[in-house]
Amino acid sequence: CFTRPEMKVERVSYDVITPSAARAVFDAIFWKPAIRWHVRRIEVLKPIRWINLRRNEVVSKVGIGNVKTAMAAGSGNLGIYVDDSDERAQRAGLFLRDVAYRLHADLEVRSDRSDPEPPQKFFAMFERRSEAGQCVNQPYLGCREFSVSSFRLVTDAKPQPTPIAEDRDLGWMLY
Repeated sequence: CFTRPEMKVERVSYDVITPSAARAVFDAIFWKPAIRWHVRRIEVLKPIRWINLRRNEVVSKVGIGNVKTAMAAGSGNLGIYVDDSDERAQRAGLFLRDVAYRLHADLEVRSDRSDPEPPQKFFAMFERRSEAGQCVNQPYLGCREFSVSSFRLVTDAKPQPTPIAEDRDLGWMLY
């Protein structure tokens, strides 16, 4: 779910992954303060398909006053009871399903970095991590509840799946 900002209450996804979500996937695999990822190309490998879901969401949050009271007393009521109909709302969402992307990005070493490590070291670290399926945190596709089920670094010369042959205007998209 790459949420469109013009949809206030109901979650509606863009048709494809956004550049910022693609950058977040790279950051989840390998992040260092000395580097920055620049997404150069996004290829959609599967046809764009949609699913409608209705979900129960919690409306309220635990108040900071309740937290401070519980901390001072050593115990307290910090629960939200979702059985109470006032505490939940049912919301519809239009999400993408069965997605597959090929993401292309460049690793830029920041010019203001303070460590003496060479840029090749960072790229080698990224390659090792991505080939081993390791990540700093679990990559996700827009919202944390839609985690990336698998990723891999494409380095082999054998033919890869071709992107879908579709061209459409996606409208305005936040970058």
